[in-house]
Amino acid sequence: MARKSSILSISLPPALALDLDSAAKQEMRSRSELVREAVRQYVLAAKWKALRQKATLKAAEQGLREEDIERLVDEERGAGRSRY
Repeated sequence: MARKSSILSISLPPALALDLDSAAKQEMRSRSELVREAVRQYVLAAKWKALRQKATLKAAEQGLREEDIERLVDEERGAGRSRY
């Protein structure tokens, strides 16, 4: 039977390890749970950053400025609203 998770070994400076233990105790969660959540948040932020960079380049290629993008997003949001 294959493992459903990978086991990683990480090292932390002592002060950060103490902060992790304190946060885990306060939230009544394990170290692993907190580290998993931190990694999830980091990966999600990295994906958004990459997407934003691609979108910025694409917009520049099309001659769009930031205010154009904001206007287009606002228009799209308005188009999706129910009129009833």
